[in-house]
Amino acid sequence: MEPTNYELITKKLSGQISPDENLELSKWLENKENQAEFEQLSKIWNDSKVQPLKRQYNASAAWAKVDAAVRPVQQETARIRPMRWKFAAAAAVLVVLTAAAWWMLESPSRSHGLKEIAANEGKIRALQLDDHSTVTLRPGSSLKYTDNYEGNKRVVNLLGEAYFEITTDAARPFLVKTPDNAVVEVLGTSFAVETSDSSTIVVVTEGKVKLSRMGEEDAVILTSGRKGIIKNGQVSAIDNDNPNFLAWKTGTLQFNDQTLVDIVPQLADFYGKEIRIEESYRNTAAKQKATISFRNQSCDAALNELQLLLGFKYRQEGDSIVISQ
Repeated sequence: MEPTNYELITKKLSGQISPDENLELSKWLENKENQAEFEQLSKIWNDSKVQPLKRQYNASAAWAKVDAAVRPVQQETARIRPMRWKFAAAAAVLVVLTAAAWWMLESPSRSHGLKEIAANEGKIRALQLDDHSTVTLRPGSSLKYTDNYEGNKRVVNLLGEAYFEITTDAARPFLVKTPDNAVVEVLGTSFAVETSDSSTIVVVTEGKVKLSRMGEEDAVILTSGRKGIIKNGQVSAIDNDNPNFLAWKTGTLQFNDQTLVDIVPQLADFYGKEIRIEESYRNTAAKQKATISFRNQSCDAALNELQLLLGFKYRQEGDSIVISQ
């Protein structure tokens, strides 16, 4: 009988095994003794009802410790009566399965087949899904989805903001779910989604999507250039008049004959800073217009250019930037 591969067995029992690993395990199971051992370990797994711990775990370190623990038990088999060996083996295997569960079932990126991808603050993250669709996450955003999606649907859960380029698959619609129970359904298209606890905004750049609330029939169909909004439980659609909805991805801000009052919130959102107009200057700022663009520039550089164009002053007050006369 070949040595037992506890790692492959654990992956099989936890649903984490890859096709190549499954093939390797199948060959190992062709041996009757191996098959009997696998069945025993399966029973131990099911009876133990292992509950994964809420912590990160280093896989390499886990298996190193497990091997160190199991090897002495295996070396003692010649001196252990068959019945005692069964209990010793069961105890050793349970250590293996528990250790594996720590990192395989509760890893930040994988939980019961669930993958979670996050973009750290200050850094955009791009990823390719199993169907070759691509997702670009805005810094601070995260995406969750199961291995091979969910049967005849491709379902992901978005927290934050992302841009999707979806591979066409008429047999498997692509669904984006958000914290406020919005559902974006597509067959193949490119679109941006911005989520919060109370609203969802979808802007389509190519193709067509359906936006609705989970479990409700009311929906809007969005085509290229249209924006869908779910807020206060209501679904609506308008033309997208914001050329900067993907600025976080492209690094470019464009303003065409826009007032300073309209420009400032977009600068604040893009740079992740609190920027406000002093109340005594607000009426004037509402009349000042600018046509200008910024590409991969710092916040100070952008404000300096606007300052030269419109003649205002700005200062730092704590964590805020204040614009004044």
